[in-house]
Amino acid sequence: MNKVRFLWAVAVMALLAPVLTRADSVSGTLWYTTFSGGANVWKVDYSFNGTTFTLNNNSNITSTNGADGLLFLPNGDLLVAGQGLNVSEVNPNGSGLSAIVKTANPGNPAFHLALNGSGTLVYSMWNGSGNAQIAATTLTGGGLGAGGVAYVTSLAGGQSGSTDVRGIIYDPINNTWYYGTAPDGGSGDFGTVVFNDVTHTATLTPILRNVFAHGLTFDPFTNDIIFSSANTVSQFNPTTNTIIGNIFGSGNFDQSAVDGKGHLFVASNSGGLLFVDYDASKNIGTPTFATEPFLAGSLDDIAPLSGAGAPSPVPEPSSLLLLGSGLVGLVRYRKVIFKA
Repeated sequence: MNKVRFLWAVAVMALLAPVLTRADSVSGTLWYTTFSGGANVWKVDYSFNGTTFTLNNNSNITSTNGADGLLFLPNGDLLVAGQGLNVSEVNPNGSGLSAIVKTANPGNPAFHLALNGSGTLVYSMWNGSGNAQIAATTLTGGGLGAGGVAYVTSLAGGQSGSTDVRGIIYDPINNTWYYGTAPDGGSGDFGTVVFNDVTHTATLTPILRNVFAHGLTFDPFTNDIIFSSANTVSQFNPTTNTIIGNIFGSGNFDQSAVDGKGHLFVASNSGGLLFVDYDASKNIGTPTFATEPFLAGSLDDIAPLSGAGAPSPVPEPSSLLLLGSGLVGLVRYRKVIFKA
């Protein structure tokens, strides 16, 4: 590389570094559900300055016919599982019953939800017993389409274990689906699941037994799987097939979410929201900061903050301004270099 190109590369990295570096301070909005009926789809703002975590502006969006798992659809709306034969598409910026865009029958009672990697299909899980634990609903134009269809769930040949699937999550790094069978407040199996969306089947292969895998989340910050139930949240490494970290809290942990920056949020059915800052260690078992403030009575699940099922990211205005001014400076600096 000649001197001009070297200086140009150094200048680019120097100017982009403030934009690309992740600060420890974070803020945003969480969307969550409560299971007690009535006003059951909510949102709340959060803020973490490195030493203090706060929740504010807690407000109700709407009341759906039951509420449990939720995620963002590709069209920007929320999809809420109704704890029965219904799922509801909800405008996250709406209010009252007018925020409900559409409802559909998913083909099986729906509790937890998972969006496939292509954003064309939503899997729903039944919080009950039987061999049709999972159903799938096809999306139309990024939104809720017609009703879904139930899948027959079974174990791979020669395997033993539970088919009572309570949660699934897709790992885009290893192109693998994972499942957990832990009931609310209990333990169960954790392993891989292979879907056939033509024959409508789901085939399970257990990896771990007696683990707290009820709610499952893929973490793009570590490329690990986070799962939770009872009073335990665990971090599973897909490379070693082992749990590499645990953190404990008040109990009855349900669904979790990560922001992709080393911050974890876990909803507890007892009302607490566990927040964990692990960006330094990349292990939830050795956090820099952790707290569990009370959020809401009958707290159920929270929507993803990163990856499939998360809201579309919007660049911060300050970052856009910094990037723009940086590029202008680069053009000027480049002219000076080439005059030398």
